[in-house]
Amino acid sequence: MIACKTKADYLLLKTLRAHGWDRDLQKKKVNKNFNFINSGFNLRPLEISAAIGLSQFKRLSKMMAVRLYNRNKIVKFLNNSNDWNEQFSFFNPYKHLKPSWFGFPLLLNKKFENKKDKFLKFLNKNKIETRPIISGNFVNQPAISLYNISYNLKKLNNSNIIDKRGFFIGLPTIKLTNKKVQKLAKLLLNISKI
Repeated sequence: MIACKTKADYLLLKTLRAHGWDRDLQKKKVNKNFNFINSGFNLRPLEISAAIGLSQFKRLSKMMAVRLYNRNKIVKFLNNSNDWNEQFSFFNPYKHLKPSWFGFPLLLNKKFENKKDKFLKFLNKNKIETRPIISGNFVNQPAISLYNISYNLKKLNNSNIIDKRGFFIGLPTIKLTNKKVQKLAKLLLNISKI
C-alpha cells in the first residue's frame, strides 16, 4: 500500500501499477480502450490481498509497540552487559518519527569491520538470521549495471559505511522474554571473541 501527499503522485502511481494505462484517470482519452501514458507494471491487487491488508491495520499499533519494546529491550541488555564495550552503534529515529522496527539495524564498531563476514556466519549458524541494511551500498549490487548511472564510489561515504559495517536482525511481533534477549545479547557480544 502506498499513501500519497499529492493527487499528481496518486495519478502517477495508479498508472504505474497497471502497465502505464490511463484507465479511470482522464475524462478525455485519445483511445477509449487502451491508452498507455507511461511505462509500468502489473501490480493491481486482488480483493483477497486487500482484505488481508485491511485486517492487518487492526494489529498495526500493537505490532509497532511490541517491536519497539523488543528493540529497546535488546539495546538495554547490550548496554547493561558486563561485556559491553561499544561493539555496535544503534540507529535511532529522528525526532517526531515513529518507525515500525521491522528489523533491528546495527553498525559494527570500525575495529570489527574486517570480522563482519565471519561474525554474520557465526550468528546465522546460531539461528540468528541476519540481512544487509536494505542492500548495503546499492552501487555494489549487480543490478546497477542495468542503468547508465555515473557515480564516484569514494563520495558515497555513508553508503560505504553501511555496506561494510551494517546489518540487521528481524524483530518479532511478540514480546521477547528476558531469557531470549539475554541469549541474543550474548551472541551479539561475541564479536569481540571472533
